[in-house]
Amino acid sequence: MRVLTSFHELSPVPWANGAGETTELVSLADSVALTPGLRRWRLSIAALEMPGRFSSLPGMARSFLPTAEVVLEIDGRVHRVEPRQVLRFHGEQEVTLLELSRPCHAVNLMVADADADADADADADAVASGGAAAAMRLSIDSDIDSDAAVGRHRFAVTLDEVPGYSRFQLLELEAAEVLPAGLGAVILH
Repeated sequence: MRVLTSFHELSPVPWANGAGETTELVSLADSVALTPGLRRWRLSIAALEMPGRFSSLPGMARSFLPTAEVVLEIDGRVHRVEPRQVLRFHGEQEVTLLELSRPCHAVNLMVADADADADADADADAVASGGAAAAMRLSIDSDIDSDAAVGRHRFAVTLDEVPGYSRFQLLELEAAEVLPAGLGAVILH
């Protein structure tokens, strides 16, 4: 298991709409080198401090995982999102944070939609089967099936600080590696 980057070592940047801040663990450009053959993706940790609109990010499929309970409105529909629950939506959808139980953070995985990422190299298996380039996916560690767990690209973001690991570290996992017991994490595969 290798630490790729740590939240506490990076500086936050403004959201695209300027309404908040996020700390980018993996940029779209970094993802090309990190996971060749997959669609471009971006991983960040957003600070959620007050209600407000999310940035519009057309062409991106988004996975959102808050560390505290929040209420989002997506295209007019209200969604109560529990802590560490993954909610998926598209970047062009109108998303507003209506309520939060307390200021918190959210893990955000944004993956270029297949048709919006024409420059990405297609995954060899997907090309052979006539499909689109493969994409990263965000899952809670207990939600992973054995096929996903042995995929060739697997990463984890720590959600808790425990001895040897700080909060929001990005870890690269080898195929046979498992996370230490008691380490809360979200898996990218």
